[in-house]
Amino acid sequence: MTNIVYIGGSKGGSGKTTTAHLAALGAILRNQPAAYVVTDPTRKVRGEGRPYGVLDGRQPSDLAKILGASRATLNGWLFIDGGGNRQALDEELAAEADLCILPFRASEEDLDTVAADLARLPNALAWPAAWTVNAFAQKAAAFYIEGLSKAFPLRVIATPIPFVNSVSELLAENLGSPSTPVRSLARKVFDVITERHEERNHLKETPTERATA
Repeated sequence: MTNIVYIGGSKGGSGKTTTAHLAALGAILRNQPAAYVVTDPTRKVRGEGRPYGVLDGRQPSDLAKILGASRATLNGWLFIDGGGNRQALDEELAAEADLCILPFRASEEDLDTVAADLARLPNALAWPAAWTVNAFAQKAAAFYIEGLSKAFPLRVIATPIPFVNSVSELLAENLGSPSTPVRSLARKVFDVITERHEERNHLKETPTERATA
């Protein structure tokens, strides 16, 4: 079946759009069909030169059609970018998706917001994004991950998505040929999502299904 991944959260600038594009690119690099869905009415639909599909879900009716078609085709991955910071959309799509991810950056404001989002979206997972690669700063930032993990056990992806300068090319008018660091990061992002998706599916299985798997 089509695997629907919703990447949302209430905090602007937390890395939702970049994470969604990385995941879609990573799927393609792992030879998996994939599409990215834009939902923020203020954003343009930029599909030029991208190896993955880019779908326009900015209108609720169009988003509903995309979700319906994805369930009908039963193939590949659909990554929905919850840009626009709309809590009602978060709640609807978190319930609809197979996996809900809430990116957050290393700041007190991001931490407070993602904690509130985790509390209201019981199936969501938090994921540190655009994380510092400076060794000294990493030590300080690790406290954010540790604190959130204690408050929400098993609901924080402990391996951060590192900051990569060239990742901004994902949001350009035309993607063209992604740089090697972006390709490498995209594969890692998709691999983590795949692992978490498999874990969720395993938890949903009945004891009989697990025994016969």
